[in-house]
Amino acid sequence: MAEQGRTRAERLQPTIVARFQKILANKELAHAYLLVGPGGAGKMSIAKWLALRLFCLHPEDNEPDLTCPECQRILSGNHPDIVYAAPAGRQIKVDEIRRLKAEFTKSAVEGNKKIFIIQDADKMTNGAANSLLKFIEEPGTGVYILMLTTNKSAVLPTIRSRTQVIELSPLKREALLKVLAEHDISSTQRQIAVGITDSVATIEQWQEDGWFDEAIKAVVQWYKDTAKGDMLGFVDVQTLLLKVAADRDKQQIILDLITLIWRDTLMLATGINAPDRLHFNNILGEMQAVVSQHPAQQLLAASQLTLATRHLLEQNINFQNIVEQLTIKLVQTLSAR
Repeated sequence: MAEQGRTRAERLQPTIVARFQKILANKELAHAYLLVGPGGAGKMSIAKWLALRLFCLHPEDNEPDLTCPECQRILSGNHPDIVYAAPAGRQIKVDEIRRLKAEFTKSAVEGNKKIFIIQDADKMTNGAANSLLKFIEEPGTGVYILMLTTNKSAVLPTIRSRTQVIELSPLKREALLKVLAEHDISSTQRQIAVGITDSVATIEQWQEDGWFDEAIKAVVQWYKDTAKGDMLGFVDVQTLLLKVAADRDKQQIILDLITLIWRDTLMLATGINAPDRLHFNNILGEMQAVVSQHPAQQLLAASQLTLATRHLLEQNINFQNIVEQLTIKLVQTLSAR
């Protein structure tokens, strides 16, 4: 477990770990940081690595040893001088802010260091964030505040100005796929999901009640029928796509999946057949059959039609109208001789 904790931060964000190692070596650690990055990029892993490094009794080469009693308590989540805060639902609520403020006024239980890790800092209300300003600005000797967010612009400017902002880069595809595998997301779903988002939290949300799996199946069936160049795909809009497009967010994901599957088809048509470049590898045979039935120019036109739908929802055009019109245009394009 300790080795996993060590390699996770270094694997996800080696540049950020090296940056903090240099800061610590130069004794330049600031009292407050805002860690910014997409879900799954390793914000919490970096926060825990820093806590381990600060509390470790026997650091080696500017790394926590992960075996001392302090490291073990941090790894088990039981260190009394590390205070976590997180939203309950959509916001970090008043009671949580009161608890934080009370903790800020207390001395460390052991030693002379205390660390606060605030998840989803953008979910603090303006009032809650403002009430913490004086603690963030002057937290006291040995007190460090690590605020985590996926949306820097949603954090109050007054908070941002009082912290050192550290931008975490999105995970590369290989690293993201490994993280998704650790979250027990199937190979098919993670291969497709990374074509749409780099947020692990978002992908996990799609998994709820098996929705993403159903959405993929619906889009694949629509694709197969539409690619035949007849109007069976038009029926699929009613019987399949609308059933998995219950709200605006899900409708946008369906459109993204449609764009992605035709993008994969076009790549196959241009000779790109590498699994690490494609996303719908689960239906590779079916896509190759579509490629063999249509000239590359038609597939390019089809892909361009799907790309044109990407922002139609933002123009308040009805989802059903979007996919029905798209289906008609695709059938016309693929049927042309």
